[in-house]
Amino acid sequence: MAGRARRIRTDLARQRIRILFRLSLDATRRGEYEYAKSLVDLIVRMSRANRARLPRRLKRSICKNCNIPLIPGVTARYRLRRDGARSWLVVRCALCGWIHRYPYKVRRRGEPEEKEGAGPAGQG
Repeated sequence: MAGRARRIRTDLARQRIRILFRLSLDATRRGEYEYAKSLVDLIVRMSRANRARLPRRLKRSICKNCNIPLIPGVTARYRLRRDGARSWLVVRCALCGWIHRYPYKVRRRGEPEEKEGAGPAGQG
């Protein structure tokens, strides 16, 4: 029964986190940065208290320095950079100037898509 209760608590926390994040995005668009920052602080505290991991998309859309939601063109600048075979998504916070770099893989024209778990024949 304890596992079921924990799953329910984690699910409720994730639902509330999504709601709070939407509110913080709206506040940021209105220019209420302090309110948005307090909502993001609440999101982070709630996820830690309930041991609910933030989804990657949500985690990457929060500045790790000033805890403000990163909105392209409003509070963040998004750029794609390449250096030979390596590529990054570079996100710069417009409020604090903090830079986040996230690697990504470039798929070249004519290359087949990789399938997860696909290995040599017989190792499926």
